[in-house]
Amino acid sequence: MNQQNPKDTLQADLEVLAEVFEVVDREYRRKEAQSRRDGLPEPERDIRAYHGFADGEAAPRD
Repeated sequence: MNQQNPKDTLQADLEVLAEVFEVVDREYRRKEAQSRRDGLPEPERDIRAYHGFADGEAAPRD
């Protein structure tokens, strides 16, 4: 009898998701490093924090 434990499948899903995040993060860091080597300006960040507005929650630009 082969019984599947839900914790095992959840753990496997989390491990796969962690691998995907690592690959995406590595690619993002590689692109940022390449733009610094090429002398490109820093990308403008779209995150601003407002005191008292959800304690620094990201807000869209005007």
